[in-house]
Amino acid sequence: MSFASLQSSRPRPSKAAALMAVSAGWLLGGVMAADAAAATGDLVQKPGTAGCVSAVGACSPGKALNGAESVTVSPDGQSAYVASFVSDAVAVFDRAPDGTLTQKPGRAGCISDTGAGGCADGRGLDGAVSVTVSPDGRSAYVASQVSDAVAVFHRAADGTLAQKPGTAGCISDDGFGGCADGRAIGVAFSVTVSPDGRSAYVASLLGAVAVFDRAPNGTLTQKPGLTGCISDTGAGPCRDGRALDSAASVTVSPDGRSAYVASLISDAVAVFDRAPDGTLTQKPGLTGCISNTGAGPCADGTTLDGAASVTVSPDGRSAYVASLISDAVAVFDRAPDGTLTQKPGLTGCFSDTGAAPCADGTALDGARSVTVSPDGRSAYVASAFSDAVTVFGRAPDGTLTQKPGLTGCISDTGAGPCADGTALAGAESVTVSPDGRSVYLAASNSDAVAVFDREPLPAPQPDPPEPPQPRPPSVPDTTRPLLSGLSLSPARFRAAAKGPSAAARVGSRVSYRLSEPATVRFRVERALPGRRARGRCAKPRRSNRRGKRCTRHITLPGAFTHSGKTGQNTLTFRGRLRARKLRRGRYRLRAIATDPSGNKSRPSRSRFRIVRR
Repeated sequence: MSFASLQSSRPRPSKAAALMAVSAGWLLGGVMAADAAAATGDLVQKPGTAGCVSAVGACSPGKALNGAESVTVSPDGQSAYVASFVSDAVAVFDRAPDGTLTQKPGRAGCISDTGAGGCADGRGLDGAVSVTVSPDGRSAYVASQVSDAVAVFHRAADGTLAQKPGTAGCISDDGFGGCADGRAIGVAFSVTVSPDGRSAYVASLLGAVAVFDRAPNGTLTQKPGLTGCISDTGAGPCRDGRALDSAASVTVSPDGRSAYVASLISDAVAVFDRAPDGTLTQKPGLTGCISNTGAGPCADGTTLDGAASVTVSPDGRSAYVASLISDAVAVFDRAPDGTLTQKPGLTGCFSDTGAAPCADGTALDGARSVTVSPDGRSAYVASAFSDAVTVFGRAPDGTLTQKPGLTGCISDTGAGPCADGTALAGAESVTVSPDGRSVYLAASNSDAVAVFDREPLPAPQPDPPEPPQPRPPSVPDTTRPLLSGLSLSPARFRAAAKGPSAAARVGSRVSYRLSEPATVRFRVERALPGRRARGRCAKPRRSNRRGKRCTRHITLPGAFTHSGKTGQNTLTFRGRLRARKLRRGRYRLRAIATDPSGNKSRPSRSRFRIVRR
């Protein structure tokens, strides 16, 4: 599949119709919530600087938060940790009873790959993207994309982290950096620990999940032979699995009997049985995976294009998948044996446009992470392109209903429409504290962690409203903007060594025309060789080696925006994305314009090549 997959252009069902259908599903399930329960799960960002921690902006000052990708809270609720991709670090915070975060002072406040940023010196943290704490609260683990590693830390009673000495402190794909030698953790993207604390699992964007035994002192040891990993092709060497191409997220069910992996390129969630010793075995046949088209072969699912995150509800009866390209969250029933079945009709998914068909949701563009509250009554989704956190009520049968109006989402600018929030640009990860009173969100573009109170006190009673005044009916703007004439000059250029993605410096001049003022989001697609298989251009494999050669395009992580005016617009693209320069090769620049009313243009693309000079 290609990350260039876009939302469907079919007419959307009305939000009222979608919510009515979902509400009907709740009632048929025997659930009628009282008025007082409607406030359960509502979010309010803390006021002032308490509402976020960042190195910049109107937040509490923090460090080692550049490219904040993942946030977690310790089981005792006393600490929070943030993995930061650009800082190559994990930041350490004390958490107050009211949920406020305070970064630990000095070098105790962060550990980075080189000790930069006033942090303690660590290893295996280059490109840190995921952090988790063991159920016993004695260990923390960080998956690092560039180091191809998982770093191992001892956690003290006060929340301070200390990396284990020697090779016990990290495991990397090739043993580089003074780490133990591991397998199938190249481009490590997610790490989790089983509820019994005996196992750890790492998802790799190279198409695998690695399996580790965890000792009582937190040390990790990869299982021997083929039991140590499962990969999409059996490479590693690993057990041969399915629907694991670009595995991005791994989770274990609360009963410890199942594991699930969300895979970006396979557009799927893979399903595994977990043995008491932590060994994983993929379920047979169609029960072993659910994909967006049934490819794999897998069971046929909906809105799983770019599956980026998977979680299981605390009662173990539901699973939820956030899909980056489908701009959606998919909803599954989980059987006692761990098998997943997507809910039927509109109850099976919420998407940003109501396409698929799904219930119509808000602020789900680039859905990146999903979590369920400890009480099981709420679900939250962080969406990277909406710069927002979306708020859902959850019924006992697992059905989701987005909260109405401004309570249904909080975004960085109030767009959606949502409640207006702070430090939410590039929302990547969302988590709920164990006491259920706080929600935290890591935002990569804001270089921040945002702090929310959950279930706020009732607001003061407002003054009696004035008698309503008649107003002329408003006509909503439903006309999508027209973006045309996208081009780069020159189309062959060298990527800048440093600096932002777009700036008025040396680079390629990007030109385009707009029919009205709009915000234009640019993404980069890399051209890679492929083979035709089953009517699509797929990644070359042994199974499709006789297929016709073709070119597939993979959307790279990261984006940049430009505020466009009516008529001709120009900017300079410097061949950089997410603070890194593009490699030499062929690419496409994709642009989509969004007007102030939220109408989106059709995508426009222009080819370019990065060269060395």
